[in-house]
Amino acid sequence: MLRSLYSGVSGVKGHQTYLDVIGNNIANVNTTGFKKSNVLFQDLLYQSNRGAMAPDSDAGRGGINPMQVGLGVNIAAIETIHTQGPMQYTGNRNDMAISGDGYFVVKDGQKLLYTRAGATTLDGAGNMVMSGTGYMYQGYKMEQDPTDPTKYLEGSLESVNIPVGQKLEAQATSLAGYRCNLDSRVPTYLPMGVIGNDASVTVNLGANSYVLDSITEDATNPPDPTRFMVLSNAGGDEIALAFTGVDPTSGLPILTPTVTNMGGATATYDSATGRLTVTQGANSQTLELKGLMNYTVVTDTTVGPPPDRYLAEFTDSNTAVPPIPEGYRQLRLWGPGAAALGPITVPVEPDGKFNLPNTAIGGLTAQSTADGTGIEIRSGTTLLTTLNQKISSVHASKMDVYDTLGNPHTLEVSWEKIDNNQWRWRAWLPDEPGVTLTNSTGVINFTSEGKIEGTDTFDLGLNFASIGAEDATIKLDFSGRSFNKEPIEGVTQYGSAFTTKAYYQDGYAMGVLEDYAVGADGTVEGVYSNSQRRPLYRMALALFANPQGLNKEGDTVFSESANSGLAQVVKPQEGGAGKIQGSNLEMANVDLSQEFVNLIVAQRGFQANARVITTSDQVLEELINLKR
Repeated sequence: MLRSLYSGVSGVKGHQTYLDVIGNNIANVNTTGFKKSNVLFQDLLYQSNRGAMAPDSDAGRGGINPMQVGLGVNIAAIETIHTQGPMQYTGNRNDMAISGDGYFVVKDGQKLLYTRAGATTLDGAGNMVMSGTGYMYQGYKMEQDPTDPTKYLEGSLESVNIPVGQKLEAQATSLAGYRCNLDSRVPTYLPMGVIGNDASVTVNLGANSYVLDSITEDATNPPDPTRFMVLSNAGGDEIALAFTGVDPTSGLPILTPTVTNMGGATATYDSATGRLTVTQGANSQTLELKGLMNYTVVTDTTVGPPPDRYLAEFTDSNTAVPPIPEGYRQLRLWGPGAAALGPITVPVEPDGKFNLPNTAIGGLTAQSTADGTGIEIRSGTTLLTTLNQKISSVHASKMDVYDTLGNPHTLEVSWEKIDNNQWRWRAWLPDEPGVTLTNSTGVINFTSEGKIEGTDTFDLGLNFASIGAEDATIKLDFSGRSFNKEPIEGVTQYGSAFTTKAYYQDGYAMGVLEDYAVGADGTVEGVYSNSQRRPLYRMALALFANPQGLNKEGDTVFSESANSGLAQVVKPQEGGAGKIQGSNLEMANVDLSQEFVNLIVAQRGFQANARVITTSDQVLEELINLKR
């Protein structure tokens, strides 16, 4: 028989297989996650009619090549091409696709299978399953870290279950964070202290230099007019200024300085300009005290002429004598003629408003205004002045906090500038005056660089037991330290507009799991009716050393084979695995134009091999006819 007949048969069979593969590719052009196949041909066997002969230079004869006749074609391999397929956005929360390497891990009974198809659905038990097959997707269950409730730990590999309708119990607020800026340019909201923050002043008098690092007013009760203001240091160098009245033109205090332990230095004070000049021999230095003083002048026109003039100030310090209880201020008047009136304690409501009944302060009286935003100073029935709070120097922010029953409560926090680099905060519930608060006010200090220094968190107590919930303690964090943030990320004090606001609190009402979403890292987050989101699972992806070695099992799934390598189960975006794109599906990587070209090639190859068979048949027929 002719060898060409058998070669043609092998060619027809091989191209028939090629057509089968192309047909399967085209049939699955719209199959989610399908990976196309390709046929590799190899020549089959060869019959040697003559072997090769080496050249023989002695005989003068060249070499002869072997003479071989081929016996047909063989299918060497049918390769699966695992290139990335195009993404198609579906808008369906149940759909997901892998962008990059990896395969979803699904389970059929006890058998693990692998797929690129991410068209999922939830069955009646809440399991995430492969549409049409019921294969269950696998993932790592997320459990709350018992040592840090803000973090989650990944458990073992198991079937992903979304318990739609599951309740999330209410959580009481225990931490609230505030950030952004308090405007350093605004004035103090009240005349808070004749002297501002302690300052450091260096007096240079030629060879002698004095660092006077404490500038304070007299804090005794009653105040000592001979020591109205003191500049001193630990070495005993001191300039004490006694108060004797108020300059009617400049409105500045009239002060008489006394110098101690400064080597014969003398000091003079100009009440018209507020300048203190210190002189030692031919050397002198002038200090600007005017900018350090913060007060209001109260003029009593019911006496005189000349009228009596007072310096009015508030004190907001627990170091005052006597100490000021929480929720109070001290109001003090200086003058006239070195007389000091007060101090009197002024009750302050949680929202910062005054609640002072008519109270005598020397021969004058003081009481809060009707709206509580100021203090009226009177002489008899004559209103001398009103010490108003500067509302522009107060900034407030509201946020909802939750009790143990999940009830929301509006918490308002305000900041009031009381001195350079010093602000008082206060907290209250504007809609629930019946709920009492403890530790509801305090002072925060800023550096000259605008960042908080010293105490930056405060524990606010709320009496929620009065409404049936448990009493609560909420940590107010103004620095971001509780969130591992740098000081610049907390509350700052720079020369820009007020922007401080609450940005985080960890409480919430009871919720019900309504939906879920899958993130790029494979985290399946449950979405609850109370707007909370909780990680439920982390999807698992499998990587193989040789993906082309996987067995196709149908239903667009693969299984391990002896040549694929063992599955390395990892998480998305880890260990070389790709990321997850939610609401997308990976379509088949079949290129129709290429498949149609391959179809033509396969058809022509089939036809040509069939012609070899018919031609060989004709030759055999002629051979048989020779007998006739």
